[in-house]
Amino acid sequence: MSLEHSPVRQRRTSQRIIPFKDWCRLNGISESTGRRIIAAGKVKVTQLSERRIGIGELDNADFQARCARGGE
Repeated sequence: MSLEHSPVRQRRTSQRIIPFKDWCRLNGISESTGRRIIAAGKVKVTQLSERRIGIGELDNADFQARCARGGE
């Protein structure tokens, strides 16, 4: 069962949003690499304001799971 359709995921209506720069630091990537990942559609992005974006904690967990060796 994918995380997207799991009962836990469906019940949760909000998640903490990690600002883009913090997300890059958290994942050990540069900001330019982070922008490439986003442009490729590999992670879901939340628009925080006209000029700021962030990534939800659950969306980051999904991204990390897909990047893990042997992941989907």
